[in-house]
Amino acid sequence: MSTRCTIAYDDTFHLYQECFENDNVYLKLEGKGWAADIETASVDWRDDDNASPTAHVRIDVALWRKIVEGWLASSWGKDPTNDHRQFEFDTDFIQIFTKKTENKEDEENP
Repeated sequence: MSTRCTIAYDDTFHLYQECFENDNVYLKLEGKGWAADIETASVDWRDDDNASPTAHVRIDVALWRKIVEGWLASSWGKDPTNDHRQFEFDTDFIQIFTKKTENKEDEENP
C-alpha cells in the first residue's frame, strides 16, 4: 500500500506528500525537461538528447512555500508568455558596452 498522497503530477513529475507527514513535500522528476548537476550521477546531464534520469527530492514544506510564492510573485511567474521565449538583444547596446569594456582594459593595461 502506497503512503503517497498526490498533490500534482503528469508524465514528467510527481509532487506528493507522504500521508500523515506534514513536514515535507516530495518531488519526483522523470525523463526530459530537467537536469541536475550531482557529482555522483552516472548520467551526463549536459547531453539532453540521451539523458533520462530520475530524481526524488524531499523539500521542507516551509521552503517549498517560499519557492512557490517567490515564483508566483516574479514577473516571469506572472507571465507564462515568457516561457521558452527567445531573448532579443539590443545590438547597439552590446556594441557600446563592448567598446567601453575594451577602452577600460586599454586604460588598465597601457
